[in-house]
Formats: sequence, structure tokens, C-alpha cells
Amino acid sequence: MFTEGVRAIDQVLKIINTLVIPVIPYPVFNELVKLSRGRPRTARASSNALNYVINNFSIAKAYGSPDDSVIEVSRAYGCVAVTCDMKLLRRLRNAGVRTIYLRASSGRLEADFE
Repeated sequence: MFTEGVRAIDQVLKIINTLVIPVIPYPVFNELVKLSRGRPRTARASSNALNYVINNFSIAKAYGSPDDSVIEVSRAYGCVAVTCDMKLLRRLRNAGVRTIYLRASSGRLEADFE
């Protein structure tokens, strides 16, 4: 949720430079719920993320795996997908979805579109 001490959503807003409605596919939301009930350290971080999502995101109806649902929702609604998962990033790019991703070398979010 934070990179370089700045909320990720703030970095996304700066990159996109327009009003956005943050959306999370239901399978990703469900994964967060499951993680929030797991091992203490993971559960704490997941619970914090889950609370943030509940208060700030719309939940999109979608099916399948979390990764498949990100692609499905992004394509269906023309969303920009934000990820730090390189495997998912490749799949999103192959599907023609605009993406914002975490560049490990700089610790900042970058867009693959203009």
C-alpha cells in the first residue's frame, strides 16, 4: 500500500492525472479476506489492506482466479491495472491492458502507457 513512504493510490493518481474510481475484483477481495485470517504478521497487513479497500474501493463482480479476474475486469471496463506481480504484468500486457507496476530498482510505480 505504501512505496517510498507514499500511499500507492496517491502515486497512481499522479500518474493517471485524472479522477479515478479504484476497483478491486471480487476474487482479489476474497483472497485478502482469507489472508487476513492467516498467520499473524500476514493477517495484520492483510487486515489493514482489507479495511482500506472496504472504505475506498468498489468491488467488481468477477469470477475465476484473482489474476484472471484482474484481466477480465480491466478489459471489460477499460481500467488501468496496478500490479507488482511480474507474471500478471506480462499477462496484462499481452491482453492489451494498460498497466502501472512497481519498478523494483526505483521502488516507484511506473506506467507502461503515456
